Amino acid sequence: MAHVSMGDVTNAVNRGVVEELGSVFGLEPEALRCPYPHFERARAERPVVFVPDIECWLVTRYADIVQVARDPHTFSSLVPTGPVLARQQLEGVMALLTDEPELGAGARPSAGTRVLINANPPEHGRQRRLVNRAFTPPKVKVLEPRIREVAHELVDAFVAEGEAEIVSGYAVPLPLTIIAECLGVADDDLPKFKRWSDDLTGLIGNHSMSREQTRSLLLSQREFFLYFGERVAERRAEPRQDLISDLVEAEIDEVPLTDDEILGMLSQFLVAGNETTTKLIASAVRILLEQPDRAASLRQDPSGIPAFVEEVLRLEPPVQGLYRTATTDTEVGGVPIKAGEHLLLMYAAGNRDAERFAAPDCVDPDRPGLMSHLSFGHGEHFCVGSALARAEGRIAIEVLLERLADLRPAGGVDLARLEYEPSYVLHGIKELRVAVTPAG
Repeated sequence: MAHVSMGDVTNAVNRGVVEELGSVFGLEPEALRCPYPHFERARAERPVVFVPDIECWLVTRYADIVQVARDPHTFSSLVPTGPVLARQQLEGVMALLTDEPELGAGARPSAGTRVLINANPPEHGRQRRLVNRAFTPPKVKVLEPRIREVAHELVDAFVAEGEAEIVSGYAVPLPLTIIAECLGVADDDLPKFKRWSDDLTGLIGNHSMSREQTRSLLLSQREFFLYFGERVAERRAEPRQDLISDLVEAEIDEVPLTDDEILGMLSQFLVAGNETTTKLIASAVRILLEQPDRAASLRQDPSGIPAFVEEVLRLEPPVQGLYRTATTDTEVGGVPIKAGEHLLLMYAAGNRDAERFAAPDCVDPDRPGLMSHLSFGHGEHFCVGSALARAEGRIAIEVLLERLADLRPAGGVDLARLEYEPSYVLHGIKELRVAVTPAG
């Protein structure tokens, strides 16, 4: 009988898990729709496993993700896109600029500027203390009437038609309008604002970077930073009641933010302030379509909507995970990690860890620890805009259920075959057509 070593068994298990995960990181449509069974196998067999496709360790267990997120000194945030995309972007940009150097012209933050999501202590803590003031619950509360007003205006635009495409007609323009108004962007500039957002996020979690995508990214970055560079200069001369003025005037220990830091923050607010909430709203609508009894119950008792939104966040996190880099030799979940190696904290996997959440694949608004999911991150890098995202998600569903007596998939729509954006990091439905019946 041939001898089988534990090393052979371990390698075989690793291969099986990695091969299955390949469908997610290879952006296969079915895996993008529902990556969770693939994460479940990894969590059960190899909760910390090296995945060559993304050149990093995938971390899928709740406790391990929390361990890493709580230790920003050992696990750096300087490479938030992961090593593969970072290298591809550098190579693609350099190749394009060699042929078209004019694309590099224009104002933009210097390459060494680190802001919020890709900043480490102590810079990150200083920046957070400054921007936290802009997204406090009282400030978000002031925005709620306007959020509700925009939601009603959007429903007005489609309610009489009997059908709507809920992503482009509701989930996109609601948070986009609010964050644009917070930044002082004129209504006429909203289409441009959305294009910048799409270009800046189109490569996240997608390693098939084309030359044309690189060009669009550079053009949008240049336009964005020139546009907001002018706005920052205007606010320094004449402050207004908006977020840019808050950033321009903010100081900690008499040290203000630099223009590079402000521009970097504004680009992150653009993305985080609309893309993620768009995905949350679309996922919430999809679940209500799948569970009409729940929609009817929430229509009768809207007080349950905030807890429902938390469960949508847990089950379908708009940001499925983020990267970290080990700064020293360490270990995670008993697995040795060398200095310089990368990890992908897969929040979407941790959110369905049965060791932390009972019946993790079910919607249960009454579960203990309802808000302990990882969809806004954890620790020092917990999402600064979480209060705004929660308010927008809650109000979006409140208004839909208030205005619509019935909400169902439009003819020909198969909820089990919806197309998702080509990304293993950003989890978003591309299109969702619904049939609607006005209330009253």
